[in-house]
Amino acid sequence: MWRFYKDVTSYALLILVITLFFGNSIIAIVFFGILGTPIGFLAYNYFQKDELYGYYNLGYTKAKLLAKCWLINFILSPLLILIVLLISKFLSIGAPTSY
Repeated sequence: MWRFYKDVTSYALLILVITLFFGNSIIAIVFFGILGTPIGFLAYNYFQKDELYGYYNLGYTKAKLLAKCWLINFILSPLLILIVLLISKFLSIGAPTSY
């Protein structure tokens, strides 16, 4: 299960990096949490489809794997947003805002 999560999330993180170029970090993390897992699963299904048979033999269905992976990423996204906001807050403390 964790290998599947790592593989799908690596594709989702690639999507996160691409969206960072077109928007701010908060939008990219929200995109990662909501749409990153299905897009990562599509890429996984295209490049590593044969590995799904191994998970099926272990008793995992596609829906169960995708639901667990999406749930973990959906829970992880607010934590990432909090970390980004805290880092931006700490970086802006010492910076002068007006003269």
